[in-house]
Amino acid sequence: MANEDMANKELRSDNEDIDRSPPIAVFLSGESFFISAEYLRRGLEDKDLQLRFSMPVYYLYCHALELTLKAYLRSKGFSSNRLASREFGHKLQVLWKSCVAEGLKGHAVNDAFIAQAIELLDPFATDFEFRYIKVGPKSLPTLDAVAGAVEDLMATVRPHCEATVG
Repeated sequence: MANEDMANKELRSDNEDIDRSPPIAVFLSGESFFISAEYLRRGLEDKDLQLRFSMPVYYLYCHALELTLKAYLRSKGFSSNRLASREFGHKLQVLWKSCVAEGLKGHAVNDAFIAQAIELLDPFATDFEFRYIKVGPKSLPTLDAVAGAVEDLMATVRPHCEATVG
């Protein structure tokens, strides 16, 4: 029985060492949220889909942004626990500034565009306003603008995450 307990302990120890959220997995998860947002946005544009609120689409884009930023930071060695902490959480601007501090650099115009989208979306993401509706006027970028910012960010981050595979 002692040998079996030792084997189980070793197995648990090995499993705890497995990275359950490698950068590429976090990135690909963000990509899936982006693809889902694009599908809904096209449905709205083509009038094939009618929603009472566009917030679900904004939520999907914001979550894609968040995961893409976290994927980059994971590629730079940030732990999953740290990224899930109150330090980062769902704070898009904190994540963006950390990515820039860690060397994330795309085309200057694209980076300015991404930074502006993040600045506008951050209050809604951190307050969960895209998930739990609050009525009243909002200053949001268009869905097209958000889609462009997320797409630009993903193009910049993808190579960093792919470089961690293998």
